[in-house]
Amino acid sequence: LIFVLVVGLCANLLASDKDMPLQHKLKWLKNSPLFQKEAMRPLFPDPWLSQETQRFTKAVNGTGAISGYVTQASGGAPIEGVEVTAEQLTCPSYSASDTTDPSGFYIIGGLPPGDYEVYTDNGYFPLDSVFVDVYWDDKLPWEDADTVVVSSNDTTEDICFFLRVGGKITGTVTLSGAPPFMTIVYAIDTTSRESYYGFADNLTGSYVIKRLPTGVYKVKTVSLPFFSLQGYVDEYYDDKSGWATADPVPVTEGGISSAIDFTLSLGGSIEGNISSAVKEPLDLDSITVVGYFASNPEWFSFGFTDDYGDYSLMGLRTGYWKILVYGDTSYAFEWYNDKDTWADADSVEVTAPDAVPDIDCSLEVGGSISGHVYDLGGFPLSGCDVEAYQGSPYQWGMVAKWGTTSADGSYKIGGLRTGDYYVMAFTECHGIWYDDQTNPEEADSVHVTMPSDHSGIDFYLTTAVETEDEIAQRPAEFELHQNYPNPFNPGTRIEYTLRKRGHVTLHIYNVLGEKVKTLLDQAQPAGFYQINWDGKNDSGKPVSSGLYFYKLEVDGFSQAKRMLLLK
Repeated sequence: LIFVLVVGLCANLLASDKDMPLQHKLKWLKNSPLFQKEAMRPLFPDPWLSQETQRFTKAVNGTGAISGYVTQASGGAPIEGVEVTAEQLTCPSYSASDTTDPSGFYIIGGLPPGDYEVYTDNGYFPLDSVFVDVYWDDKLPWEDADTVVVSSNDTTEDICFFLRVGGKITGTVTLSGAPPFMTIVYAIDTTSRESYYGFADNLTGSYVIKRLPTGVYKVKTVSLPFFSLQGYVDEYYDDKSGWATADPVPVTEGGISSAIDFTLSLGGSIEGNISSAVKEPLDLDSITVVGYFASNPEWFSFGFTDDYGDYSLMGLRTGYWKILVYGDTSYAFEWYNDKDTWADADSVEVTAPDAVPDIDCSLEVGGSISGHVYDLGGFPLSGCDVEAYQGSPYQWGMVAKWGTTSADGSYKIGGLRTGDYYVMAFTECHGIWYDDQTNPEEADSVHVTMPSDHSGIDFYLTTAVETEDEIAQRPAEFELHQNYPNPFNPGTRIEYTLRKRGHVTLHIYNVLGEKVKTLLDQAQPAGFYQINWDGKNDSGKPVSSGLYFYKLEVDGFSQAKRMLLLK
């Protein structure tokens, strides 16, 4: 889990600038706090755990079903044992699956009405499957998928899949004639950036990546140095040092692209000790240390401190490296040598296969950001992720830290270095930047000073996903509307709009300028609001007939309008 977490922090996973559905984007963001625009490194697989727990239910009244067949595209023979999954596009989404029988038939019941993405899944480790998984209707990747409509008390039939035999990439990975230990080989589609993988055999070094859609791929190794006592310098085929220069490998339907071989060399290493600058140090074991190749940060290495604070980064190519000590919930992160950012960090020169010793850091107790997360009704939301990003979320070397809300909606993100941070809160369906912004480039940053806590960074989140139309309809300005009815007796309704969250006051004044009623004095998120006045003052007594003024104030904005009470 620690390994997957660190890779999620370091990997640049976003495949292109294509728009994602919000629920897909939020899942990706939560798994990869480092936002990078180019995806040259795929996510490491977790083959022992399914990505989601599918809910298998029987059809009940008020639900629908999806059924169809899975057959071979060539010849039409049925395919048994293929799992077909339907995932609802609303949020929170609902998903269910069924496995094809000997005739290739499946039926997924108990589905709430709505729009679904439907796709096949031959499994993580298919021992004999050769077919390429696709979305209906023969679409890949997911952003091109057609939706399937499910209606109440009805079965949407003939949602059929015609699977093609995938291509293969095969080869060997060797280290001076011997197979290196624990190496994964990735094939990354140059168009969709979908990635596929295979493991190099520890005895022979041979690997196979199968079930590949027809296309052009770039192939690279990813070694796992912490499983051995030495690290290897990873590379793209054919002995290329980066995505841009990597040789393309074409793959055809059912074809084999063979002899895609790698000969790796031993890398250099960086060693050092992580200590504490405080008089009574906290635990310094299991601190994450990450090294980035300065000229091409898609290459990286990471390690953890032991009980004595010692660490080692292995498999480093010759050149200059930048080192990030990630800290923890108490200690602030630090770029070597006591620098705040990637740009300012001192570089460490490595000559493979030599070791560079004494790259030490002394950590300080960091600052923190704290606050609460509420729903739009003001009720606390527990289990929400809140993440703080140092500087712009779209740059190399940006550091992210996070916290999770407790039962009362409170959170605290510690271990922050002095600087400006962009903060984002997530529910299962919705994410928003502080202060009530959907775009980080428009969000207000939060300045943190070590070791103080910056409190009151609160969020108000909807618990349902917003459509593009709903987002477009958000108010662009603050505005106070005319009350209705006017004249009125005995009550009237006042409406106003907020372009962003702020502390709102709404008061009623008489013609002498005396305040007679406070209708509102609280923070509210962006949106459209209405509030009623019953014609009574703060003491609960009815006011007399006459002219009154109501005044809205929020974040420096002030506007007043007149209304007439007639009895």
